[in-house]
Amino acid sequence: MINEQKLIVTEKGNSQESGFLDDPILDGFHIGKYRAYLSSILPQNGVDRIISNAFESIHYFRDPNLEGAQIAPSKILCLGKVQSGKTSFFLASVALAFDNGYDAAFILGGTKLKLKEQNLDRVCASFENNEKIKIINVDGASTANALNLIEAGYKVIFVVLKNPAKNTNLGKMAELAEEFKNVPSVIVDDEGDEFTPGAPNAKRKNTKAGRTHDKISGIIGIFRICSFLSVTATPQANLLVSTFDEISPNRLVLVRPGIGYTGGRAFFDTADNPHVRVINDNDDFIDSMPDSFKEALYFFLFSCCLKRAGGDKKTFSMLVHPSSFNAVQEVVARRINNFFETTIKPAAEEPKSIYYHDLVSVLGSFFTEYEREHRLLGIKSEDVVGCLPDVINGLTIQIINSSNPPKNLDDDSGAYVVKVGGNMLGRGLTIDRLIVSYIYRDSKVAQVDTMYQRCRWFGYKSSYFDICKVYMTADLQTKFMAIVQNEDHMWNSMEAFLDAEIDLTKFKRVFLLNDERLILTRKSVSNTVGLSVSSSGNKADECIELKPEQRERNRDLYFEYCEKHFHEGSLIDFDDSPGHNQRHLVFKTRYTNFYREFLSKLTFAFGSPFGNGLFMDIYNKTMNGLRSDEITVLFMRYGKGESRSPTNGTMTSITRLFQGRNDGTHFSGDRYPVDLNGNDYSRMAFIEVHMVDVCDKMPVPQNSIPLLSFNDPLTAETIRMVTGSNYYGS
Repeated sequence: MINEQKLIVTEKGNSQESGFLDDPILDGFHIGKYRAYLSSILPQNGVDRIISNAFESIHYFRDPNLEGAQIAPSKILCLGKVQSGKTSFFLASVALAFDNGYDAAFILGGTKLKLKEQNLDRVCASFENNEKIKIINVDGASTANALNLIEAGYKVIFVVLKNPAKNTNLGKMAELAEEFKNVPSVIVDDEGDEFTPGAPNAKRKNTKAGRTHDKISGIIGIFRICSFLSVTATPQANLLVSTFDEISPNRLVLVRPGIGYTGGRAFFDTADNPHVRVINDNDDFIDSMPDSFKEALYFFLFSCCLKRAGGDKKTFSMLVHPSSFNAVQEVVARRINNFFETTIKPAAEEPKSIYYHDLVSVLGSFFTEYEREHRLLGIKSEDVVGCLPDVINGLTIQIINSSNPPKNLDDDSGAYVVKVGGNMLGRGLTIDRLIVSYIYRDSKVAQVDTMYQRCRWFGYKSSYFDICKVYMTADLQTKFMAIVQNEDHMWNSMEAFLDAEIDLTKFKRVFLLNDERLILTRKSVSNTVGLSVSSSGNKADECIELKPEQRERNRDLYFEYCEKHFHEGSLIDFDDSPGHNQRHLVFKTRYTNFYREFLSKLTFAFGSPFGNGLFMDIYNKTMNGLRSDEITVLFMRYGKGESRSPTNGTMTSITRLFQGRNDGTHFSGDRYPVDLNGNDYSRMAFIEVHMVDVCDKMPVPQNSIPLLSFNDPLTAETIRMVTGSNYYGS
C-alpha cells in the first residue's frame, strides 16, 4: 500500500504535503541548456513564459532524496491552452527535474504514431545541444544498456507510444519501470486526457475496457520516486474520474500561454466574430463543390497573395475537416484537386481566360473588404493579383489520414498546402501557419474535450491573425461558443482555487455548459449530469474572492463607465424618507453596448452565480435576434456606495447584497425596486451595479468593488451548470 506523506499547514492556510522539492534548483545545467535552445528560436518574452510555467510545476515534484520503500507519486494536472506551447513547457519541466536529482524521464507521446514521432523529433531537437542527455525511442532503439547510461552520468529520456501493447510501447515501458524502479523518474503524459482516464463506466460490462489506464496506473506504482505530469488543454476526463482513482491528479499547474496567443475567445466570443464565416448546413461535397468552399479557397489564395505582396514569403496552410472516414476524405480531396486543376490553374496560366477574370474579380472583392478594416501600408490590388502565379504554382493538396500519413507533417517543401483529413489532423498535431479552416463535421451530441481538440486554428498567430478565418455551420459555431464559455469558467474557477488550496482532489467538479447538445467527456469515463440552476427572477452576486489587482480593475471599470455615460442616465429617488440613501443612477440602454463596454470586461469571483459566460450567452442570443436588446441598468446608491460585512469574517463572500423593506425606510427593496413614480422594475430585465465596501462601516468609493444583481424574468434557461457522475470526495 502506498502511503501519502504527512500534511503540513503553512501560515497562509494552504496545505502542503511534505516530501516535495521545497527549494528546487532553478538555474542548473540542464535548464540552462534548454533555455539556450529556446532563445535560438523564440523571443525573450516567450522563453521567459515557458520557463516560468515550468518553475510552477517543479515545486510539486517529489523530492528524489526521500527515504522509504515506496513514496506516493505526485500526480500533477498541467492545464494549458490548445496549440499554446505545452510541449515546450513539459520539456522545460523535464530539464528542471534533471537538475534536481531525477535521472530518467518517460514521455508518453500520444496514442497516434504520427504524434509520437512529432514529439520524438521535438525532444531530439530540444536537447541536441545537451551532451549529457540520451534520448531513446522505446519502439525503435535498444533499451538493453539504458541503466548503464545513468550509471555513467547521463540523463535518459524515453519516448513511448501510449498504446497498451504487451511487447512494445507501454508493455515495454512496464519492463523498463521494473528495471528503473529505484531511479527517480518523471513521467509526462502528453494529451493526458486521451485514454489515460480509462473507462470506469464501461469496465463494469467489459473487463478489458480501459487497458491504457490500467497499464499506466500500474507503471506509476512501480517507481519508488515518481512525478507524473498529465498535460492537456481539455482536462474534463481527468477531473471527472473518481478522486479515488489511481491516476486522479492531486496537484494543478496552469500553463499560461505567451504573448500573441489566439485561442477560443479570439474566434468565438460573439456570433458576429469576423474570423468565423457561417456556412449552410447542406454544404458538402457529395454532389458538387460547395460555393462556400470555393469562397474559402479563394480567400486562402487572396490571403497568401496579400502577405506575399507585403513581403512575407513564408507559406501558409489551409485545413479541410470533412469527416472521420478516410473514404470521404479521399473523395473530398479529389474534388478539390479537380477544381484546382481545371479552374484555378488555368486562370494563372492564361490571363485572358474567363477563369482569370472571375478569379481576379473575387480577389478584388476580398481586397475591398480587407481595406475597410485594415491598414494596407501601400499594397495595391494589382500587387496582390501579381502574386497569384507564385502562390498557385506553389500550392499542393494533401490527404492526411492513416492511409496517407505524411513523412513529416510540418515539412511541405516550401509549398502552400491544403490539408484534407480527419482524426489525424486533430489532437496534438501542429499545422504550420494555418490560416483558413473549413469544417462541417458534426454530431447531434458532442463531447466538449473532443471538439475543442479539433481547433487546430488556435495558436501564436498575432502577426497574421488578420487573415485567419474558420468556415463552419451555425450549429458548430454555437457549440464552440458554449465550449469557450466552459473553458473560461473552468480556468477562472481553477485560478481562484489555487489562491486558497493546492490539493486538487478538493476542487469542485462543477462546470458551466450552456448547450444541451454538449457533454463534458465520453460517457465511458463519466456521464455529464445537469445541476438545478435557474436564472429566472433576481439573483445577486455575493462572492468577493478576488485578487487585489482584480478588485482594482473592476473598480476602475466602474468609474470609467460612469464618467463616460453619466449624462445618458437619470438620478432617480426610490425613497422619500429624510436622509435616505436610495438615489440610483438609472439607464435605459442597449444590452449589447453595455456588455461590450462593461460586463465583458468585469472579473467575477469564484463561486459567482454569474460569470462572463452567462452574459456572453445573452449577448449572442441578442445578436441572433432571440432576445430584446433593451436593458435597464441601475447604479445603486450612486456617489455614496454601501457597506457589507464579510461572511464569517472571511473575504470570500458578503452576508447579503440586497437591502430595503425591513430597514425602516419606505424603499421597496433592492430585489424588486419600485421608484417614487410607481415604476416596478421587477417586471423588466434589469442589472443593478452595487458599489460595496466590505471593510468599513462607512463606505469609501475608492475601497469598494462593484457587485451585480440581475433580474431576468424572461427565461429560466440562461445558465446551465453540470458535473460528472463519479464520486468526488476528498
